[in-house]
Amino acid sequence: MKITSMEVLILESPREYGIGETESDSSGPKYVLLLKLRTDEGLTGIADCDSHPHVMKALLDAPQYIPGMAEGLKYAVLGSNPYECDKIWNRMYRSSFYHGRRGAALQAMSAIDIAVWDLIGKASGQPVGVMLGGSNHTRIPAYASTLFRHTPEGMKEAVRHYRALGFKAVKFGWGVVTAEPRKAIALVEAARLEAGDDMGLMIDGIWTADVKLAIELVRELRPYRLFFVEEPLRSDDLAGYRKLAQATDTRIACGEQLSGLHEFRQLIEQGDVDIIQPDISRAGGFTEVRKLVSLAEQSGKLLIPHAWTSDLLTAASLHVNAYLQQPVFQEFCTNDSPLSRDLALRPLVLDADGCLAVPTGPGLGVELNEEVVARYTIDRQVITL
Repeated sequence: MKITSMEVLILESPREYGIGETESDSSGPKYVLLLKLRTDEGLTGIADCDSHPHVMKALLDAPQYIPGMAEGLKYAVLGSNPYECDKIWNRMYRSSFYHGRRGAALQAMSAIDIAVWDLIGKASGQPVGVMLGGSNHTRIPAYASTLFRHTPEGMKEAVRHYRALGFKAVKFGWGVVTAEPRKAIALVEAARLEAGDDMGLMIDGIWTADVKLAIELVRELRPYRLFFVEEPLRSDDLAGYRKLAQATDTRIACGEQLSGLHEFRQLIEQGDVDIIQPDISRAGGFTEVRKLVSLAEQSGKLLIPHAWTSDLLTAASLHVNAYLQQPVFQEFCTNDSPLSRDLALRPLVLDADGCLAVPTGPGLGVELNEEVVARYTIDRQVITL
């Protein structure tokens, strides 16, 4: 079996990113990248990528600058046998030697790698979780992932809304607290008052450069029993994270912006955070994240995948959670956007216990709703050699 073509699609949402004061939920990124890999046996592997689609497209289709060392990732993929996923990954890594093997290039590699694993799952009739080495769990507790509301009353209304949907936990992030971090105190207090003791709460997006302020805020938030505080500092401030982790007893989470095992090893060893949060579509795909699972578990860290795009990425993250020995949560983006839930032909659904079922179909176990894809596609290119 050979990969014969790569189709790159950029979709545009009718909604802008963010949340207005009167809106009931947040909206996701303006654009989405979809990738399809096709084989000579008629199979198609799919993936999305939580990165800038236009940048990803350029990295996939760039011409050869120096053959084998600085060229579009298509040269490492087309003509390859998808079962040789490690070989493909290493070729891609070598192909981006001169234009950066971390960051954007590795994110583009991640999308390809996810689609490769979807292909070999479909060829073998097995879900990705099994192919990773063992699907140890069938259901994963989910938390609603949304943006901070503008007022305490808005926070209370949001908690009531997500509880009614069946969620047992919710994470509020970004929005007003990024510009004014101190607003988080009153907003989290209101959320906890409404949530009571039986609902988990987490926050994200304070994102200050002031380590002492981060320490102060995390300490002030302690009475509200947050399960974790995510990325209160910039992701590459490893010394700051170590100071923060040592100064507080609240779990600190980080990792969605990182790419590759090298960066995650630095985060674990130098930042000493409690929770590692790889985005499968940025961190290197399944091939790299499978190694990260072992590293995190051996280091005594929790691993909770980041997932903020469509059900394709959520499904990929569920397979990683199923592979973990002790999964904690699945992030479930609640965006009010057709590019979140509507891209899957059969959208993932929260069950009565606030859990998501790990897909059991071959590969990712989800299919694209091609009608929705066609409706929102603004750029489509089929790449061959």
